[in-house]
Amino acid sequence: MAGNTANPRVWLGATVYVAPVGTTAPLDVTTPWAAPWEDIGLLSDDGIEDNFEASTTDHRSWGGDLVRTTRNEFKASLKVLALEDNAIVWAIANPGSTAETDETGLTTRTRKTPTRNPLAFGLETRDGDITQRRVIPTGEVFREGTQSMASSEMMQTELNIVVYPDSDGVYDITITDDPQAEVSGS
Repeated sequence: MAGNTANPRVWLGATVYVAPVGTTAPLDVTTPWAAPWEDIGLLSDDGIEDNFEASTTDHRSWGGDLVRTTRNEFKASLKVLALEDNAIVWAIANPGSTAETDETGLTTRTRKTPTRNPLAFGLETRDGDITQRRVIPTGEVFREGTQSMASSEMMQTELNIVVYPDSDGVYDITITDDPQAEVSGS
């Protein structure tokens, strides 16, 4: 059998962090995510969906042979299902809306037409002693889907994070202590 059965990862733990754009993220896998990074709370066991899309155009020579394919219109995005309806999740899912808690502990949330709210995101996944951190310098949450409030299922908020590349085309940076990710000659 070719390959190494210790290499496939089952990410048994995950945390999603959010902070203002420009916030410095940890540069290793052990330094804690310090303020202003905030943990959004419990996530669904559906995990984090990572999507990358591009349009392609096939270019053919006379006679129909394929000679080249070009790509454009790139889009990177993530989907996370947040299980908590905490202040952080509510704020990023409803940008431009307001929430206030009075002296008695009563919170009033007023949902308004969404406004633009670019943020930085940090994702940390774990498989035993292996940690992977992914930093997204600039992204934006678009809340989609329905939110079911029933006795038969847990309420969750679908957060669709659109990732914006920087001027060098960088969408994100991943740091890991996973031995299989090592690049020889580095």
